[in-house]
Amino acid sequence: MWESKLFKTGVGILLLFLIIYVGSQITFVFRPFIIAFEALFISFLIAGALFYLTFPFVDWLHLKKVPRPASIAIIYLVFIGLLVLLFLIIGPILQYEFTRLVENIPGKITEARQLLDVIEESAFFAQLIDLDALDIDNITDQIASRASRALTQIATSVALILDFTANIFTTVIIIPFLLYYMLKEKGQGLIEGVVTHFAPSEYADNINSALAEMNRLLSSYVQGLGIVCLCVGILAYIGFLIIGLEYALILSIFILITNVIPFLGPFIGAIPAVIVGLLESPLMMLLVIIVIVIVQQMESLIISPQVMGRKLTLSPLAIILIVLVAGRLGGLLGIILAIPIFTVLKIIAAHTYEYINLNRAKEKQRQGG
Repeated sequence: MWESKLFKTGVGILLLFLIIYVGSQITFVFRPFIIAFEALFISFLIAGALFYLTFPFVDWLHLKKVPRPASIAIIYLVFIGLLVLLFLIIGPILQYEFTRLVENIPGKITEARQLLDVIEESAFFAQLIDLDALDIDNITDQIASRASRALTQIATSVALILDFTANIFTTVIIIPFLLYYMLKEKGQGLIEGVVTHFAPSEYADNINSALAEMNRLLSSYVQGLGIVCLCVGILAYIGFLIIGLEYALILSIFILITNVIPFLGPFIGAIPAVIVGLLESPLMMLLVIIVIVIVQQMESLIISPQVMGRKLTLSPLAIILIVLVAGRLGGLLGIILAIPIFTVLKIIAAHTYEYINLNRAKEKQRQGG
């Protein structure tokens, strides 16, 4: 019994739980590492996304006999040039729309209140909700009061604002350096060398194979997601311009950003556009919904299959379940990272299963021989 695989596995599991328990009791030892991880996590996350977007171009330049540091510098210059060009093109439009939005917020609040009054007085609404138990004026007053208090607290919390600004500044400063060393390391094969040096020889090839597959799939996912989000934002902007929706660029950028969130992103991104359309007229709201539906159908039926392909081999039902569980465990950040993390875990499980089966086959061959 003492030499059986089942007993050894059980002892290993118990030791793992014991290590976790002991670690939870001495959190003060790990606290500095946790703080460092929290401070650098967003920087590593953004740098990792930029790495997967840029390393194909760096590799291509390197294959053309351009030294890798020079290739990275060229990519940095091109990226900065594109940002400046983009700012020069959309900056004036964005500034105009943002200025109009700030100026029109009081009027939009008044329009929203009038709309709520109309809905409150409608017969259909009266049948659905007990008006005696619901006071629209009281609700809107509470919302305005809480918003005013929140703005006052934000304005008075100078220390928090300065700390937040410092964190953003630190993140922006750190990202280029992290990205540089990530791109440089890829050409040197540092991770593969570390695995080969420290891992047992019988595991090294399998681990490097799994890492290569992870790198390939994550690269496909991040690059494809970036292209899909960009296409969705451009299509939404064109559609909003056609129907004459106000603040078309701001709303399109919001849709582009929220499209990063799997499954829920398109619905979240559509909410501000639908509200702006409703405040203008019910017909405009209907046109906004039509535009968003058309854009989402084009994304799901044409853009995503062509750009993303079937490389992740995840069904829509699996994506929904993964997103729901990840949202419950990790909130919004968990939803965004759910698909990449699941992909990594899936690759690890597949390679582990393949390695176990290969060892079993070799064992049977030795026994048969």
